[in-house]
Amino acid sequence: MQVKNLEPELHELLRVRAAGEGSTISDYVLALIRRDLRKPARRQWLDSVAQLSRHDFTRDEIANALESGRSRR
Repeated sequence: MQVKNLEPELHELLRVRAAGEGSTISDYVLALIRRDLRKPARRQWLDSVAQLSRHDFTRDEIANALESGRSRR
């Protein structure tokens, strides 16, 4: 895979980051791609969040619960 029109500054940042990881630029970029693809796409994540149960807590109830938890420490 080739990335065209990569600014020299960005290439240098990649080179330094990869070297810091003891890796080549190619291996470093492949690791970034693999890590990114393990996460759901934004649309998938938003769809899954939309499926979560809704709760009707008031803002005051949430604030009181937080304060109660903090005071127990």
